[in-house]
Formats: sequence, structure tokens, C-alpha cells
Amino acid sequence: MKAQIIKAKRVIVGSDLVCKENAALRIEDGKIAEIYERASELPKDLDAEVIDLGDKTLIPGLIDCHNHLALDTRLENHLVKMNDCACEQTIRALKTMRDDLASGVTTARCLGDRFYIDVTCRQAQREGRISGPKLVVSGIGMRASHGHGYVGMPFNGPEEFRRQARENISHGVDFLKVFMTKVINATPFIYHFMSPEELSAVVQEARSVGITTACHCSGGQGLDDCLEAGIDCLEHVYYITQEQVERVKKADRWVVYTPSYALNDTLLFKFSPKDREGSLKEKEIICKCLEGAIRGGLKFGIGTDGIHQGLAQECQYISQLGAANRDVLAGVTVNAARLCGVSEKTGSITKGLAADLVAVNGNPLEDISALDQVTAVYQDGKAIALE
Repeated sequence: MKAQIIKAKRVIVGSDLVCKENAALRIEDGKIAEIYERASELPKDLDAEVIDLGDKTLIPGLIDCHNHLALDTRLENHLVKMNDCACEQTIRALKTMRDDLASGVTTARCLGDRFYIDVTCRQAQREGRISGPKLVVSGIGMRASHGHGYVGMPFNGPEEFRRQARENISHGVDFLKVFMTKVINATPFIYHFMSPEELSAVVQEARSVGITTACHCSGGQGLDDCLEAGIDCLEHVYYITQEQVERVKKADRWVVYTPSYALNDTLLFKFSPKDREGSLKEKEIICKCLEGAIRGGLKFGIGTDGIHQGLAQECQYISQLGAANRDVLAGVTVNAARLCGVSEKTGSITKGLAADLVAVNGNPLEDISALDQVTAVYQDGKAIALE
């Protein structure tokens, strides 16, 4: 591939997400070879294709920190479709990957897909056989037989969870995922479906091979049990209390926010078994909890949980809940890469990293809604068709 020079009015560079005016990048062999802080001072002997993005802002490729390839909330009865055969789910996954990449998501962290679809798609994407985000995968999500988890598979007792954890590891997963609670809680008590012993078995297996763990956990005693067991990342945390925020921060754990499942009325009313009034009550409670978590300064990533092409909207919700724009952008770029364990490969516009880039109208550091105005996407320096 011939070297490229990409110029833009603004380029957001480095791990601190600093905005450089009228800057340029040199791309060689799919990586960022050089960053020119002044495009006007480019060397004359470039020997490269020059791409001028004009008044756009060039940012790192986006990272969806909580995704499911075969779960697509845009479809009717999308939860029931998780019982489809492997072929149907794979067909769905191929489409959601293409859609996500076109929206600017160059990397996605998959929190469980049946039939090891995520593992297969990860390899196929690496080999260039399919188009989509680079994948960080967990294989089969593990839940209790009486617990929540439409995407997960049921297990009982520490040894069953341990056995499945080992099977996931044998398939080469990047981390392990379990389900502890429901999504939206409609009862005063937050049910938790896994025992401390079951959690510990999964954590032990992950640590034995140097990978991390993640747990679908809204709050309650289940969240406390996750902290005690050593779960590395808590997904959703809709009902996290201020005391738990302090514990999570002290333990230096990650959280991933997926706010649409609480703030998007269409989804909220669909998932809550109560009436509209009850759903709105849950929304108010969840907003206060998430606002508290954001004020508490927890390390966070942002995910869509199957709302494909919806990452920009998730970012806007997190901004509305009180997060600074720079922190929101970090939650889908720099910090997201750290959470996913890929910060040495992608996640920021840094010399030596992959040329995973997105051009947008406006400046997301000033207005986070700019993330919803994608005009160009590059993955490993290659321009991606947006249609």
C-alpha cells in the first residue's frame, strides 16, 4: 500500500486527546508513521498520496466496549431471535459488523455470542475475509440456569462454570463474561443469580491464563459479590450506590456504561415488566445512579449492547449525565483501548499505532454529538465504504 498523507482542520492526537489545528498524518503499512502538527510544513518529497479532509476533525477509530454481534435491537423480537440457529445468527453478525464499521466503530468488545460466532468472526476479520471492527471476544457468556442472559448459556455450580470457562479459553477468547443480575430491575430487591463460589471459579480460570473477567451486573448484592470475587469489569451498573462507587474506585475496577437501556424510552418500556409509570420511575432511579457513578470518577468505557450504529447516541447520554466531553471521547477511544487490552495497537492517534481513524463534522471535544456525523472511516489506513 502506498504511503498516505491525511490532512484535516483538526486532528485529536495522543493519549490526552489534544486537538491540533491544521495537522496531518503520514500512514505507512496501515500504521501512523508520523504526525505533522502543521500541515503547511509538510516535507516536499512526500512520495505519498495526499488526502485533504478539509474542515473535518480526525479522531481515533471508535471502540464499542459492549457489543453482541448477533443481537440486533433494530429487529422485531430481537431477544427471541437469540434462539435462532447458528447460520441465522452468523448472517446477522456479518451485517451488524459492516454496519458498525461504517458508523466509525473500528474495534468492538463482544460480551458473548452463541456458537462461538465472535471467535470465528474475529479470525475472519483478521484475515480480511469479512468486513467489520477488530474484535475482542469472550465466547460463550455464562449464566445461572434460573438467571438473566438471553445471549448466555446456563450452568450450575462452580465446576460447571469452571468447565465452560476452560472451554472458552481453549477457543482462544480474550476475556470471560458472566451474567449476575437482570437488566432493568422492577422489584425492590435486585436479584443476583450466581454464587460467590461460581464467580470465584471463573475468576480463577481467567487469572490462570492471564486474561480478564467481565460481569453483567446492575447493582445490589451481586455487585458486591463481583468485587469480592475479583471481577475486573462491571457492565451496566444501573443501580450502583454511592457506597459501591467508592468501593469500585478503591478497587480500581472498570465499568462499562450502556445508557440506552435505561434512557431510551422505546427500549425501557420494552424491557420493563411494569407499566409506563413504573418504567419512568426506573429511568429516574437509574439516571441518578449513573450520575453518581460519573461524579465518582470511575474508569469507564461506553457500549451499545446490541444497538448497532448507536454508539454516538450512547456517548450523548453519558455527556447528558454529567461526563466531560473529553472523558466521553476517551471512553470510546483511549480508555476504551486500555479496558480492551489493545492500547498498544489502537485507540489513539499515536505514532506506531494502527491507522484506525474517523473523520467527523464538528469537534467532539466541544460538542459530543459530532460523533454522529461521520464522514470517513479508515481501518489500518484503508478507507471504508460508508454505504
